[in-house]
Amino acid sequence: MRNPTPFIKKMDEAGVMPIFFHPEEKTCLKLLEIAYQSGVKVIEMVNRGPEAMGNFPALRKLADEMPGLTLGAGTIYHPEEAEKFLDMGAEFIVAPVMNPKLGEYCKKFELPWIPGCGSISEIWEAYELGAELVKLYPGNVLTPGFVPPVHAVLPQVEIIPTGGVEPTMESIKSWFDVGVLCVGMGSQLFRKDLVAAGKFEEVEERIKRVIAIIDQIKSER
Repeated sequence: MRNPTPFIKKMDEAGVMPIFFHPEEKTCLKLLEIAYQSGVKVIEMVNRGPEAMGNFPALRKLADEMPGLTLGAGTIYHPEEAEKFLDMGAEFIVAPVMNPKLGEYCKKFELPWIPGCGSISEIWEAYELGAELVKLYPGNVLTPGFVPPVHAVLPQVEIIPTGGVEPTMESIKSWFDVGVLCVGMGSQLFRKDLVAAGKFEEVEERIKRVIAIIDQIKSER
């Protein structure tokens, strides 16, 4: 860890941040439940539909019954969105973009936030605004090769790639080998066809495999 704050330690321990959403509250709760049962310690519910804000309080209530789980809200663009989720109990904020106004808001309330960045300049600006962890997005475009140059000039910045991280040893290891703190994964874990078919056991097995891969990578360091 380059920046061992409490939030960074929590993300380092988690290894993977699953990213999910479903318009049905019942399905959202089920996905949160199986993620926790699989060993997930940090999870992001994305704000990608009119149902998101209505579902979040139920997720917060369930998460409160899951010791050690940290629940955040993602796909947040503006301070007013962050404020609504903060009031509902979000413990951190994730953004697909680097919005300075959102960064200023989160810094004011000492709310951990993970902005989406695609350049070294954006990463520097995010760090100046208090971001402890930045999201490389989209990861499949930037690739693991983008990380070493970032750390060469900004060694204190922690990184989580999302978008394109696959649930395989080859893909995940390629990111950890270049020094990312953890990885973010959405549809690769919560495959839409499996969720639609109610094959939650298969979803749970996918999550468990990813966690096992990350544990193996860390044990071999």
